[in-house]
Formats: sequence, structure tokens, C-alpha cells
Amino acid sequence: MRTVTIARLLFGVTVLAFASGAAGAQQPAPPLPVPSPTMAEALKALDLARAAASKMGVALSCAVVDARGDLVALARMDTARFFTTDVARGKAQVSAMFGQPSGNLAQFGTNPAFANLNITAQGRLYPVQGAVPVLRNNQVLGAVGCSGGSGQQDEDAAKAAAAGF
Repeated sequence: MRTVTIARLLFGVTVLAFASGAAGAQQPAPPLPVPSPTMAEALKALDLARAAASKMGVALSCAVVDARGDLVALARMDTARFFTTDVARGKAQVSAMFGQPSGNLAQFGTNPAFANLNITAQGRLYPVQGAVPVLRNNQVLGAVGCSGGSGQQDEDAAKAAAAGF
């Protein structure tokens, strides 16, 4: 009888030790939410970009990304070239990451620090004219980037899209 009681006591102490260790361990903080346009906002913006492109007589691809540069929505007009989707997204990513129009970063694109960043991003970043950040309450919500026309046409369509936020 005495061995059974000691065994139970040891079992209870072991359970308490594991329970207090697990309860006392700090839980990792939940990840901070990334500001992001909603799907409805992104689709509305893409419609505005398409309307602006049609008025200019150019076929564009346009991308909406969140503040981290992750894709929210992407559209390619019927006759836009196939590669314009990647370029539009890359312009938008640069704009969102740095919180300014992608055309402002053209000089930075030749910097070795940017080259290393772009290697990390697998060469997908395009610091050329055609994307603008989307701000809400002075915080970068994301960006809109377009590709397929001249740099100015791409930026004008992106500005039209960003005005919808």
C-alpha cells in the first residue's frame, strides 16, 4: 500500500511540474496584422484603372498589393502583353514596401542594397514608374501598380485606381 501511495505522489508531482512549466512558458505574441485593402476595394480599384487605360487607348495589367507587397488582386486587359502582370505586381510591391511611387525609386534601383533585396525577392521588384502607394490614416495600406503603356500612362492608371480607396 505504501508503494502505491508513493507512486501516486510521484505521479502527481510530475504532472504538476509539467503543468506549471507549460503554463509558465511564454506564448509567442500573435503576428501583427498587415494593413490590406479588402477584395472589394481592390476590385473597384482595378475597374477604375481599366477605365483610365481605356480612355488612354492602352491595354494594361494592374495589381493591388497589401502593405507587405502580397497580392490582393490582379487584372490583365484582353490585349495586354503576358509579362505585364509580373511587372505591374513588381512595381506595386516596390511602392508598398517603400511607401512612395515606384518611379521615385528608379535611382535606388541601381544601389547594391536594392540589388540584394531584389535577389531575395527573386528578381520580382521593379523600381520604375507605374505604381503608387495607397494610404489610409497616413499609413500605407498597400499599392496599385500598372504595366503595359508608357511609364506615365501606367502611373496615371494607378493613380486613378488609388483614388478609389
